[in-house]
Amino acid sequence: MTGLSGAGFRLLAAEIRDDFDSTHPTRVWALTNVWHSTNGPQGGELAGYGSRAVSDLLNHFWKGGTVDGQIVPTWNGYGTNLPDARGALWERATLYHTLYDAWRFTGSESIRARLEADWKRTRTAYTAAQLEACGADSGTNWASDDAGWSALMYVMAYRASGDPAALARAKGLLSHVYSRWLDDVHGGGLWYSDERKEKSLYQVAIVLASLWVSEAAGDRELFDRALQCYTWMEGHLLREDGLYWEGYGASGPVGKDHPASIGEGGSVVFLGGNLGMGALHGVLYRTTGEAMYRRRALRTAEAVRLHLTSATGCYLNDRDAWTEGTFAGEWVREVLSLKGIPSEDVAVLTRTALSIARKARTDDGYYGASWDGPAEGAGSVWWRKNSKPQQIMTSANSAHLIIAAAAPFLRGAE
Repeated sequence: MTGLSGAGFRLLAAEIRDDFDSTHPTRVWALTNVWHSTNGPQGGELAGYGSRAVSDLLNHFWKGGTVDGQIVPTWNGYGTNLPDARGALWERATLYHTLYDAWRFTGSESIRARLEADWKRTRTAYTAAQLEACGADSGTNWASDDAGWSALMYVMAYRASGDPAALARAKGLLSHVYSRWLDDVHGGGLWYSDERKEKSLYQVAIVLASLWVSEAAGDRELFDRALQCYTWMEGHLLREDGLYWEGYGASGPVGKDHPASIGEGGSVVFLGGNLGMGALHGVLYRTTGEAMYRRRALRTAEAVRLHLTSATGCYLNDRDAWTEGTFAGEWVREVLSLKGIPSEDVAVLTRTALSIARKARTDDGYYGASWDGPAEGAGSVWWRKNSKPQQIMTSANSAHLIIAAAAPFLRGAE
């Protein structure tokens, strides 16, 4: 199996335009103006690494042809010993998210066809009720984060295939999530799971999927619920340093007594969720034009650069190696595309991508979670914690950052 060749990517002199709203003022600021000034001759290297990342992922985690194949079913990240032959839905979603952004950034018809093919497989492997179910007894979307990853995948499938059933499954799942986990305890927000121990930053995925469905379907009720949860996160999870706490329980923010506990493999915040909040700010600025959302996006980018980076200036894979890269594409489109974004914020993503490609890739093309290296072995914090490069979630999320960083230099030929 082969992915895109290096020839399938080339440098662009024009800006990357949003596939769905390229004329909005937030798209006027040309991404490549920032990237070229920051990266210089590294653009070609980034493009090559982006091409290789797509090929690596397809080589390891895709089976079958372009139009009739599918993502390899996995459980706990691996394609063997599956308790459910269909695999875990949310795990499949982690690679789907990455391939979706590869399609968005390259325009590759072969990647789009793969997205459509995998959705056809998912649509036939599960009933509509199973795809829309959530909760501990659902068998598909056990907690709000699982539901969020699935809902995002359904909307991405709708965008790639045009199948209205995909949009309907997203809308149905989101409706069930709000009915099950949204209440007024702690002032609002979604419970993480049926245990109702904390409300979490992981709900960013639910909110983003809701905004997408609202845009596509003109669903005002869904938009209002999303805005309610967004407002709760802004009011309850925002820290003094501009980052967002991961959790909120009966005593307030989880970790409030040790706010500086932010490190690789353990953290009171969550890089992926902070990138997701930045993306939500950007989406709301794009859709409402209200300047406060732009200011919040810039504030979040600065906070991530100042407080969620390693000694080498790369993003810190702090909490969840299986989802940290989920919002990388939206971070590029909705935040790093904003007028006034400092070049330093772009440089962090670039350094991270180059470090992953050079130091965190195994010889056979898997991607580890210790982004400053090594890819595997006792020297990797995440490897010791059993987040291994060979797991679909680990590789997909690390490779996602490479593809996102290469975005302004990619445009796909087959």
